[in-house]
Amino acid sequence: MMMTLRTALCALLVAFLAGCAAQPETHYYDLVSQSEVSDARLAESVTLGIGPVSLPQMLDRPNIVVRKGGTRVNVANFHIWAGELEPVFTRVLAENVSLQLKHDAVWPSPWDNRFRPEYQVRIFVDRFSGELKGPVSLSLSWTLLADYGQRVVTTQRYRSVLHSDGSYQAYVQALNGLLEGFSGELASELAQRIPVK
Repeated sequence: MMMTLRTALCALLVAFLAGCAAQPETHYYDLVSQSEVSDARLAESVTLGIGPVSLPQMLDRPNIVVRKGGTRVNVANFHIWAGELEPVFTRVLAENVSLQLKHDAVWPSPWDNRFRPEYQVRIFVDRFSGELKGPVSLSLSWTLLADYGQRVVTTQRYRSVLHSDGSYQAYVQALNGLLEGFSGELASELAQRIPVK
């Protein structure tokens, strides 16, 4: 009886270790700034804040989320964001806008209480997701505030779609491309809306 129990425990331990050894490798992903300088410019004295950014609640997790058509989603077990998506989205957007406008005084939120940018861009994202092999979309509304967040200058909507070829790497590249496309349009709008002093 004792030998049978010991044999069963050993078999269970071997099965557990074999299961751990067969587990797929975890892959980590990041969004990266990749914008090029444009002709749009801001006055040197302007301070610009990007954020806060609000992402859909279903994206508030380390796992990459993809849609499976209709209302179904898939949460990847072994394809993970390297950091929290919301601050990464905000940081990369700020970097892109800074590069587009060739303007150093662009700050991602949150800001120090003693310093608030004169102009701020608040963003509410409706969708930043799509299918692993199919359309991937960015849909959002953004508001430009002046006078240190006290006055609304404009509120606009933005929507764009790219295609993913079926891999998680391609999916993240599509998300990155969508963010870069929005960065370019935002930079162009900001250059027109923020007066030259």
